[in-house]
Amino acid sequence: MLAIFVLLGAAAGCTAVQFSYNNAGGLVRYVVWEYVDLDGSQSQALQQHVARLQEWHRGSELPDYVQFLQSLKSRAGRGLTHQDVDWAVDTIRQSYHRAAVRAAEEAAPILTTLNAEQLASIERKFAKDDAKFVKEWLSGSANRRERYAADKMVERFEEWTGNLSAEQELLIRQFVRAHPRNAELRLEDRRRWQRSVLRLVREARSAEELSPALARLFGEPDRDRREDYLRETRRWESDLADLVVDMDHTLSAEQRARTLRRIDRYAEDFTALSRGSRVARAQ
Repeated sequence: MLAIFVLLGAAAGCTAVQFSYNNAGGLVRYVVWEYVDLDGSQSQALQQHVARLQEWHRGSELPDYVQFLQSLKSRAGRGLTHQDVDWAVDTIRQSYHRAAVRAAEEAAPILTTLNAEQLASIERKFAKDDAKFVKEWLSGSANRRERYAADKMVERFEEWTGNLSAEQELLIRQFVRAHPRNAELRLEDRRRWQRSVLRLVREARSAEELSPALARLFGEPDRDRREDYLRETRRWESDLADLVVDMDHTLSAEQRARTLRRIDRYAEDFTALSRGSRVARAQ
């Protein structure tokens, strides 16, 4: 069951969830400033749009997260099946797409105010991020790249279970070994996405024109992807489902209990955060 959370990309610590969420505005502004220097009016607009996005997310999405976690815990209690994994992946994907589309719509009014130098700054930061990705995931020998990818996946599992057994680590390393092109394809796809975003922003004449274009880019991510990427992604997802089920079957009682406790803590955090939205509206 813990492996499903590899797909969530959730924060490492449950107490960090509420802190990070409640301070999302400041965190978003910090990240944005790493990419581009905003002027006063742009910074003010960013703050307003982030606050609106966060309030929508609190009220519309977080309650669904709680239901998802409760259902996941119930399914995990009887042992995960491939159908359970497919359900979880589909639920997470739909949630991500909804949030990404809404974020794109909120970002459009700000993006259309960026000048040529600001867009060039974003492009340079994209290139810097890509170079970091290459250094971490695609440098050195094939054996080094495989070890790095496997070690990263082991780390993410162990955030939920504690230390893995040799048998469990072997399952992960076999999975990584079967997908040697995964990092390469991810890099190609992120570069395609970066080019698409910059092109849409540069060509858009208004926020009303940019918003639906960005929403399509995020809401229909497979539209312009290459067939080999889609084919390999489907194979990766199918094999990951196998890995999830196999790992679930190998969990010790201690690992399972630790993972279930973590699910509960996330559900409690999301419940508290969604209540914050209802309190704010009532005042």
